[in-house]
Amino acid sequence: MAGGCISDGWQLLVAEVSRVGAWRWSRNGKWLALLFISHQNEEIWRFLFVRFVFSDVRKMDSGKEPKSLETENPSPADTLPKTHENSPTTPNAKHLQSPMELETYDYIPKASDLLISVSVRADVNKHKITNLVISAMEEIRQLVIEQEALWVFDMEAGTCSLNVGEYKRRFSPLDPTLDEIVRMIKTQEPILGIPNLNEEVEILPEVGSACLEREASRDIRVVCMNPVNLVQMFMDVDQWSRMFSSIVSKAEILEVISQGKGSSLDGAVQVMTAEFHICSPLVQTRESYFARYCKQVSPNIWAVVDVSLESIFPNPTARCLRRPSGCFIQPMGNGYSKVLWIEHLEVDNTLVHHLFKPLVTSGLAFGARRWLGTLACECDRLASYMDDRVPIMQDGRKSILKLADRMTRSYHAGVSASPENTWKPIPISGAGDVLVTTSYNDDDPETPRGVSITVATTIWLPNQPKNVFEFLRNGDHRSQWDLLCLKRCTQEATRVCTSHDSANCVSIIKIETLPLIFYLQESQTTSTGSYVVYAPVDLFTMNSVLSGDDPDNVQILASGFVVLPDRPRIGGEGKCGTLLTIAIRVVDQHSSTPEYLPPISVLTVYTIITQTVQLIRAAITQ
Repeated sequence: MAGGCISDGWQLLVAEVSRVGAWRWSRNGKWLALLFISHQNEEIWRFLFVRFVFSDVRKMDSGKEPKSLETENPSPADTLPKTHENSPTTPNAKHLQSPMELETYDYIPKASDLLISVSVRADVNKHKITNLVISAMEEIRQLVIEQEALWVFDMEAGTCSLNVGEYKRRFSPLDPTLDEIVRMIKTQEPILGIPNLNEEVEILPEVGSACLEREASRDIRVVCMNPVNLVQMFMDVDQWSRMFSSIVSKAEILEVISQGKGSSLDGAVQVMTAEFHICSPLVQTRESYFARYCKQVSPNIWAVVDVSLESIFPNPTARCLRRPSGCFIQPMGNGYSKVLWIEHLEVDNTLVHHLFKPLVTSGLAFGARRWLGTLACECDRLASYMDDRVPIMQDGRKSILKLADRMTRSYHAGVSASPENTWKPIPISGAGDVLVTTSYNDDDPETPRGVSITVATTIWLPNQPKNVFEFLRNGDHRSQWDLLCLKRCTQEATRVCTSHDSANCVSIIKIETLPLIFYLQESQTTSTGSYVVYAPVDLFTMNSVLSGDDPDNVQILASGFVVLPDRPRIGGEGKCGTLLTIAIRVVDQHSSTPEYLPPISVLTVYTIITQTVQLIRAAITQ
């Protein structure tokens, strides 16, 4: 950089990005260097740089757009129209149009991660972030305490919504002119040069207000964990993402602004990035950059608050902003805590799949009730780890729970629409929303070696979610829909309850075959959704786990179901339908590679999922 036209802070940032860019994006390194040197005007350079860093650099790394489905013999029939049928038909040989070519890559952090992590190290930005989180904590405090003024409660319908008018009056920033008038009134200075309010004045919009919708919700619940442990979990990004694996698909700390006071987390501030998801490949994930602040607001009450950083680091492409959100935690004695949770977002829902539109736009899919329901279940699950009231050995129970936890987290990660999962539509006529992705394992001892295929879809059912969940989790009903168990005797051999609700449990289901096959299955339900996850386990492995052996080297592939309501149920409203996501993962025995699926593999996985869908529909609706 010549001429000193760019500040020292920006020079450091450019040098850092250029260094990494030369390693990460060699195809574009020359272009980047020209961009940095040519635009010596700081404002022009900054605008162009921000446009670059908030793009997805994985496309730039390959030097081309992601591959589309290709055929060995291209023809006009190779381009298939998209359909939206909920129940794809079982194919025959003539339905299969082509093999599949799948693009895979090692996940590369986006350049925006680098921008944030480097920028927050500047002292001026650390000061801005500290002021931002303190202001966010005060906003959350008011949202918690002043319920009647800031929230509208409908007792008959059982709903609670934000009083947007009062919220904006208190917390929306004033335009500079009004802010100056208020200051003059407070200081009793003479008010000079008041503008003509009848003239049209351009007022800049709030960050993210152009096309984003507001989602605000609150919920309160007692959970089985003390406040100190809850706070430690929230401030440990690995524990937090494990606890909320059904909501958080990826999370990372970019910078620690403050570690708190002494050995306490009081005053700790972290800059984070996280990706939030619904467990279906049809719903895009929500990504956000935010600061997390922990404070002990009184001797017995802790608070944790998140707030987006777009007011400090503007991002014109942001699709999800975390307005001040978080929780207040109060001890209840005997290791329990009362948690009041507030979730406040501004999001772009224009690309949400039509099946999920009512659920997502209502705020239920990512709202406070879902977060607290998940937290309560996971806290109960941890408590059950030490429960002796089960018919198997103590060590065996712990091994079973540990293996089931890994299985469930693997399922949540594998079925989401995270960029790390490259989902492609199956090239079969009438396949609709059936998607497939592949992964290759060479050295992970927790999954089988070779290529595994995950095929998934979401269908609508007219039945109530509770009935669908009860049917799928019942081991005695498995022979009605599982292709491996058709016309075979199935039996739940043992069960480990993971909460006071008997439906939340880890089960071992025995299939009467030669040789014997067992399924490890975990089911969990809350007021906002349920899941049933399972994996086949052979007799030798099951005996080893029940004996208390370490399950870390047990190889499993998780399949399962996510059961969601098709819309929020308000008050005494009658029946609602079900959104059922089905994901089946298998090891491919054919000549597949991570980038290529032969026609026989495509046809096999498509047949498995379509026949499973047909069997479930027939069994549930009879």
